[in-house]
Parts: sequence; C-alpha cells; structure tokens
Amino acid sequence: MEAQKQAVIEQVEAHRGQGRPVAEVLGNVGVARSSYYRWKKGQQEKKPRGVSSYEITIEERKLIDEVKEQNPQYRHRRIQGVLQQRGVYLSASVIYGHLKQRGQVEPYQRRAAPWKEPRYEVWQRNLMWGSDWTKLSVGGVRWYLLTVIDFFSRWIIAWEVVPTVHAGTIKAIYQVGLTNQEISIHSQTKPKLRVDRGSPNTSGITQEFFEKLEADLSFARVRRPTDNALTERFYGSIKQEEIYLVGNYPDEISAKEEIGRYIENYHHSRPHQSLMNFTPAHVHELNNKSRLLDELKEIKRRTRDKRKAYWADRQKKDKPPTEGQCSDQGQREIVDPGANTEVVFQPQPPDSQNESP
Repeated sequence: MEAQKQAVIEQVEAHRGQGRPVAEVLGNVGVARSSYYRWKKGQQEKKPRGVSSYEITIEERKLIDEVKEQNPQYRHRRIQGVLQQRGVYLSASVIYGHLKQRGQVEPYQRRAAPWKEPRYEVWQRNLMWGSDWTKLSVGGVRWYLLTVIDFFSRWIIAWEVVPTVHAGTIKAIYQVGLTNQEISIHSQTKPKLRVDRGSPNTSGITQEFFEKLEADLSFARVRRPTDNALTERFYGSIKQEEIYLVGNYPDEISAKEEIGRYIENYHHSRPHQSLMNFTPAHVHELNNKSRLLDELKEIKRRTRDKRKAYWADRQKKDKPPTEGQCSDQGQREIVDPGANTEVVFQPQPPDSQNESP
C-alpha cells in the first residue's frame, strides 16, 4: 500500500544518513532495489489527479463502510452483492480498492496448487490406478472407451469398449484389472483406484463393492483434472493418434481390434517422455525407479564412450603426414637394402652382349 511504500522510502533515507548502503537496508526489509527506485521515481513524478466523473462518491464509500462494519467477515464480492440488492451497483474491483486503501483487506491462505504438492507418491506398480472413460463413435452411435491405467508405469491394466457406463462396468473393469495383474481378491493390499465424481463412480453400488473388497476408491476433487492427470493424458494421446483419425468405427469388433493394436503399440513401442523415454511395458516389468535411472545412466555412458572413440579415430586419420611421408600412405614400409645384394652382384655368364665382370 502507499503508506507502506512511503514508510520504506523514509526508512531507507534515514539509514542512508547514517552511512548504511541502500542495498543492505532493502535486504533487511525484503524489498527489491528496482521496486524501491520505482516507488521513489513515481513519488517524484506524481501529479495532482483531477476528480473523474466516474469516481465513486462519498455516499457510496459510506455504504461500503457500512456493510463492512455490519459484516466484518464479508469480502469485496459479497459486499458487491449486498449493495446490488439495495439498488447500488459497484464493481468488485472498486470495492476491493476502497477496502485496500483503508487496510481492510484480510490476507488469506490460498490452496496450494495440486501439481506442486502431490497427494500421493507412486513408487512401484499396482499401488494406484486411474480410471475414466471417453467417447468414440461406433457405427454412428456413441460408445465409450473405459480404461484403467497404472500410475507408476502408464501400463493400461484393463480396457473395454462399452455402449454405456454404469456401476456394473466400473466393478467389472476393476476385477479384470486384478485378474490381469494376478492380484487375488483376498489380498490385503489392493491398488487404490482414482476416479472422478461421475455418477457411476459415486453410486452406492460402486462404493459398497469397494468396501466389501476392502479396496480404496479415491475421488478426484471437483474441477481438478490434475488429480487424475495420467488418465487424462493417455486419452489425449489415443484421441489424437487413433480415435480422431478413424472418426467412426464400423462395428464393435473393429473398434476393439484397432484400439487393441494401438494399446499394444503404446505398451511396447511408443516411448513415453515422463518415463525417461522408456516404454510402459519395460517400466512395468522392471518395477524399480533406481534401476531405470541406472539403465539410463549406462546408456548415456556408452554413448559418450562411442562419441569419444569416434573423434579420437577421426583425429588420428586427419593427422598431417610427417616429413618424407606421402599424404596417401598410412605408414612407410621399411625395406632392407641388403636383401637382394647377392642376386645383383652374382657373376653373369659371358656372352656376346655382356662384358665379363
């Protein structure tokens, strides 16, 4: 606020008179130097402002103060609603500015962003699964792709193409996932299932099923898609790379076959950036983050060694020839000059063309 800015400026000026540097004083009060000089410059250039015809009147300010005095817990938006019921319209920003000038804006703790403070830490497979469904067209009719994904490996635990989604399909898909992962229904630890607040998930039948199974059903918060972000991210991929490209599947059989081929490729061939470019199949099978990091480190080491050997070999080949060596020869051959001496100096038989030695 203006009063606080003025107090900081006066404090800095007072300490400067005592010989202390400006940066030291601002560091103690937690104010950036750029902000201080901007405040100071704005104070020097400030000109008297004329009264605007749109500025709120004294009577309107009194109305705001009256509502705030009667209801101290009300904030600017709530005060706006009360005044509007009385036939006076003031924008929420105007009311907020008036309250801020009077120092009546109460600080409040905002909810932490969910991506900064995750509600869970998945360190191995089959700890937490996510389930959801998305639309697709089969024979010109709306159908749904229902999936269960493992939050550790992004492996699709179970999936099904169904004409409608209800509590029975949620129960069935979770049981199929347990069977595929060879998890007994009598096991004491079962994967937690993260779902949104759709009616098939919140129905009494679904919740009773999970209670009897002694498995946790974890609901995402309202309007918080990041709570089930891994499921939503998979749907973003399969829509762009499969469903939207096909547009309309002719029948249920072809829909299952083509989506099944995509999921098979997604598991075994498609590198996943959030898995350090390993495939979900490899991560699900390895089931150990430390071993994944070691494997990635080994790949980097081998690549660096190959690169180092490549440039060392290139440097050796590009080395200029030494004195007396041809540029197109790798290494000079050493010839013994005495090897053929006996043959050269052997006595030749006399004839008409050769002289005697």
